[in-house]
Amino acid sequence: MATPGFGGKILFVNLSTKEIRALDSQKYEMYGGGHGTATALFWEFCVAPGDWDMQDAFHPKNMVALMTGAMAGTGTPAAARTSVSGLSPQCYPVQWFCHSNFGGAFATMLKFAGWDGVAVVGKAESPVYINIVDDKVTLEDAKALWGLDSWKTQEEIWKSSGVRFGEEWWRLDSGYSLQRPQIVTMGPAGENLTRVASLIHGGGSGAGQGGFGGVFGSKNLKAVAVIGTGSIKIADPKELKNTREWWDKTWPRMGGFGGFGPASITSACAGCGLPRQCHNRNRAHSQDSDDCAESTWYSLVDHQTPTIINQKGTDICQKLSLNAMETCFMGPMSFPTDHNKDFPIQPRVPAYTALGWYMKKMYDMGIIGPGTKYDTSPLPMDAYKSEQFMEIYGIALANRIGIGDLLAEGTARFAEKLGRTDDFNTLCRLTMWGYQDHWSMPGVEWAYGNLLDSRDINNHDMSVGTKRGITCEQFVNILAERTLANDPYWFDYSWQGEQAYKTGIYSEHTAKWVAWHQHYWNYYKESVGFCDWGYSQLYNQAHPKGYGHTPELEPRYLNAVTGRNHTFQDGLEIGRRAWNLKRAIFVLQGRHRNMENFTGYYYRPGASYCGYATELPIFDGSKWQWENCRELYFTREGVDTFKTHFYKEEGWNTESGYPTRKTLEDLDMKYAADYLQDKGKLG
Repeated sequence: MATPGFGGKILFVNLSTKEIRALDSQKYEMYGGGHGTATALFWEFCVAPGDWDMQDAFHPKNMVALMTGAMAGTGTPAAARTSVSGLSPQCYPVQWFCHSNFGGAFATMLKFAGWDGVAVVGKAESPVYINIVDDKVTLEDAKALWGLDSWKTQEEIWKSSGVRFGEEWWRLDSGYSLQRPQIVTMGPAGENLTRVASLIHGGGSGAGQGGFGGVFGSKNLKAVAVIGTGSIKIADPKELKNTREWWDKTWPRMGGFGGFGPASITSACAGCGLPRQCHNRNRAHSQDSDDCAESTWYSLVDHQTPTIINQKGTDICQKLSLNAMETCFMGPMSFPTDHNKDFPIQPRVPAYTALGWYMKKMYDMGIIGPGTKYDTSPLPMDAYKSEQFMEIYGIALANRIGIGDLLAEGTARFAEKLGRTDDFNTLCRLTMWGYQDHWSMPGVEWAYGNLLDSRDINNHDMSVGTKRGITCEQFVNILAERTLANDPYWFDYSWQGEQAYKTGIYSEHTAKWVAWHQHYWNYYKESVGFCDWGYSQLYNQAHPKGYGHTPELEPRYLNAVTGRNHTFQDGLEIGRRAWNLKRAIFVLQGRHRNMENFTGYYYRPGASYCGYATELPIFDGSKWQWENCRELYFTREGVDTFKTHFYKEEGWNTESGYPTRKTLEDLDMKYAADYLQDKGKLG
């Protein structure tokens, strides 16, 4: 019998052999669901056989897993995420095991069909899509869908189902439904194996980072469609209702995004319930465009892009299935730099020095363009600030036309092809694994998370900047209490002198904070499926004591749904298990302590110039105060000291960064320790 909150089975599909079978979800519950379960599945089907080198994300042996968590489909606010995992073609220079996720109604519908996830390996002989109708699973011919954009693909699949959405009952073998299939698909960017291709669900729910649209394309997999007529068992429905009402009453709701003006329509993801209003603009289910990175895709540093153009740009990204953050021209804003004449980007630095911006910079410098080794055709560079350029750029990139073939490799590989990897120290502000820097500095827990994982970890949950009506010391003590660690020095951002090593960003205190952050994120966000905009919340100024809903809310929701009696710390331990299994996969792919170094600009003045919250807690040895940390940057010696502290905290060998046998066995993963030992990579 399935644990409440779970469907009880995972769909396994081998496209090469056409094998379709169900896996027992309970076998993998110790990893938490979502990305944790996907990590265990990847180990079982892609690592343990030992029959490939795990270096090519487009290899048929790579797995792409779409996994849900226990909360999807239960009516729990901000818990509708679908996790996507597998080797990532976007990661650089190694195509690491990686992850992404998306919102919307796909996870809920998959659970209603009785499935906790879909794991796909192999490659179909010709284009197909996976069609799930409750327990019935078929591989459908998708040749007629190949070449269509993500919106048109979904519309065609809906037409083939014959359902009249919301108007007529649709009779299925096991029941009736007024719903239409929920679909995740990709457009031309995925079909053409670009490394910057997203997966798209509905009009705007997207798994952007990782390039998993290209992984779908490499498998000749156009889409996964699901319709379910079942329901999810909840252990204690009354307690779930009470918890939701308690949360709503105790913690005031957050404000939403701005949207596209007064006429825009804003809402949360379908099935989510979080009033963050991440989606906006159109009532049509196929056009519920996201109000995040996509909405500023064609914003320019030196030009105010009209709203109507940004709207069209958003649609281009969604339909072509392009990763908007990786391919944009600025991001949501830019920051002044003219106070530092030595800084290489003047007079403003874009939030993201992404593919569009970097390409234009190379053109302006004469590195690419007419008469050079790399012509920019078909891009109309003389019309750079026009709607025409925006459209041609997207089409060329998604279809690998002209310069688009090179751009489709992503920013890091584009720079490498130009022979300009030194730009990673100055102009091209990427993380160490080839992703756009995204608010990672001066909030060093985000930067360290990027270093130790395989992508931009995209954690928006911690805002440690100046708070009104409370002293800095009071604030850090609240955070210390709510993490249950009671160590305020976790939140000391001292970065200069001895204090940086005693209690600041190179200390064992910061190492423990980063470990907590990664364990929390691996379980409560990536495995359970809580939304990054809603969790964690350690501080809330509207609460009488300044308390956020973490650490009470997460286990209270989970226990109401699953019937377990897990504590908050139990969840952190599950996250630690999944995190360490992922570390073992990294090690087998070649990860070593010597590789875990930031790109050059992190070690230079200006590393934090794109920080949107730069007032951080500083302890000077006697008192706490908020200080502007816009000039914060790392030292190589300091980061090396941090790594030693962090490896000790995790139970990894401090010379190699490999997990030790004791650590893995304490986490009930003797099998992983044995495998690492056999490969000569046990710490």
